[in-house]
Amino acid sequence: MAVPCAYTVHMTNELPTMLQDRYEIRDGFIIKKGETDPAIFSAMESIKAEMLREAAYRKDVREGRIPAPSGQWGVWNISDRD
Repeated sequence: MAVPCAYTVHMTNELPTMLQDRYEIRDGFIIKKGETDPAIFSAMESIKAEMLREAAYRKDVREGRIPAPSGQWGVWNISDRD
């Protein structure tokens, strides 16, 4: 069994006992209990929408509807000379 931590919360959808009195899980996000700030919920909705868009894009690339990106990604500084 995995050690309960923030990284394994998605597996069981419950928080470790030491965090349950201060935090809760809402829509897959760990937030402070009783939090009602609309900016937080707006940010959570924005993040979820972006994750759904990225998942749809990856699915389209895997299924061949969109060509996969090609070429060099990033900047490679591999010289051993300074």
